[in-house]
Amino acid sequence: MAPPSQSRWRTVPLSTICTFKPPKSIPRKMLTNDTEVSFVPMNDLGELEKHFQPMEVRRFAEVVKGYTYFADGDVLCAKITPCFENGKLGIARELKNGVGFGSSEFVVMRPKAELLSEFLYYYLSRDTFRESGARVMTGAVGHKRVPKEYFEDLSIPLPPLDEQKRIVAVLDQAFTALDRARAHAEANLADAEELLENGVNEIFTAPADTSKVISLAEAVHPDCKLSYGIVQPGDEVEGGLPVVRPVDLKMRILSPGGLKRISPDRAEGYARTKLVGGELLLCVRGSTGEMSVASAELAGANVTRGIVPIRFPDESVLPEFAYFQLRSRYAQDQIAAGTYGAALMQINIKDLRKLRFIVPSIEDQQEIISRAELLYERAGSLRDIYATKLTDIADLRQSLLQKAFSGQLT
Repeated sequence: MAPPSQSRWRTVPLSTICTFKPPKSIPRKMLTNDTEVSFVPMNDLGELEKHFQPMEVRRFAEVVKGYTYFADGDVLCAKITPCFENGKLGIARELKNGVGFGSSEFVVMRPKAELLSEFLYYYLSRDTFRESGARVMTGAVGHKRVPKEYFEDLSIPLPPLDEQKRIVAVLDQAFTALDRARAHAEANLADAEELLENGVNEIFTAPADTSKVISLAEAVHPDCKLSYGIVQPGDEVEGGLPVVRPVDLKMRILSPGGLKRISPDRAEGYARTKLVGGELLLCVRGSTGEMSVASAELAGANVTRGIVPIRFPDESVLPEFAYFQLRSRYAQDQIAAGTYGAALMQINIKDLRKLRFIVPSIEDQQEIISRAELLYERAGSLRDIYATKLTDIADLRQSLLQKAFSGQLT
């Protein structure tokens, strides 16, 4: 049985209470070629932000032909991946002369008199709206779009305007509080990361005793050439040779689970970069500076070009010590200085070999590892706490939206 507050509600397709893609004939009748209007590229549309801030102004004649038209009060939603899934959605407000133009990947919805823009915005803020839309996307990988029929045929509950206003007011108040809580949790999460970074940076500073500083090329194992890994990955198969890619360098200690594999018949000739376990795997193309330590189970695995496997002599450098040192600002600043490129950032291998590397005694390295691991443990605990809070806040938002559109919001 429907709640009493829902007795006057009806459910309608969105196309019956919204105008989709309002015609450009409307602004053409109102504006001259030199009239200034707001211009909103995709980057300026926020992610689940009720109102976005128009930052750019252009002449009407410059934008009328090639861009999507909208006006104050219209609801904009990205239709292309990954912007749609990320929740790029908002209500147009404070546009220059009340008119805006923007990306052709915007779906523009202009609510009719019986629908509030804010009510529609909140309805489209639900996870279920984005999840269902993602399932019906069409097009090539990387350029998938939600078809216009998904928006037009979307069923929306339609209470009377007074009830819409009440629901919007309750959600505004609740979400303002949730946004404050989220900002606080995000700030604390950033503090946890800063705690870790500052702690590691305090451990690794250029020592006064320069005899402990040598080049990375001098610190590595005699068999380590400090060069790119070479491998041409084949089709992923059951079993086969694990291959480490830059995207795999997420954890401090890397194990075989989840790695891409190539068939044994394609593994011939890859022994030059075959891992023995215990190497530091440094990304030198793309996500430069990312790294992991190869676990013992990765013995015999390989790496793609873009990763430099760094092997150290067991008697002089511990891999975990090298990991923490190369994660510090002391080393990362040196790595950044040797990085070049625009579309694809790369580390110059010659500069990598010259990197100044601190080599204290094994006993001091073990002590440093213990201190760094303690910092990681503390920071990790804080990260878990605040990440959980952020998840709880997101869940509460969705719970409130579900209640709002089922007539249960009091």
